[in-house]
Amino acid sequence: MKRPVFLVGLVSLVLLSACQNKSDTQSWPLVEDCDLHQQTCQSQQGESRASLSIQPQPIPLAKPFQIEVQLDNLEAQTLELDISGINMYMGYNRVSLTANPDQPGHYTGASMLAFCTNEVMEWQISLLLQQADGSRLQIPFKLVTRNR
Repeated sequence: MKRPVFLVGLVSLVLLSACQNKSDTQSWPLVEDCDLHQQTCQSQQGESRASLSIQPQPIPLAKPFQIEVQLDNLEAQTLELDISGINMYMGYNRVSLTANPDQPGHYTGASMLAFCTNEVMEWQISLLLQQADGSRLQIPFKLVTRNR
């Protein structure tokens, strides 16, 4: 009888440990006061800064767009861009960005926004940095689209 209790305890300990390992993701405040449809947006914490630009502007729905990121005083082993719906789940949309070897801290990639039937759709576009020490950093930006 003690064996099932031991196994349940062991499984619980493994699951708890796995959940705690995810807590090494640090998140900067959501940038809400910048319009990615019209300009490059920046997020800054201390001396570290991330700039995000999406072309074309305004950002189209259901059509490819180009992503440019500039990181200053931030080191990233890998950099991904994650797009998620705030007011409606829109599925998994994450792309890896490519480092430009000629421009330190400069990354590029491509993605697209899914078409949504909501008249107004709120998105969170997050830069996800994997750092050399294994920690992760999330830098979120808000984007609002209108279905016309």
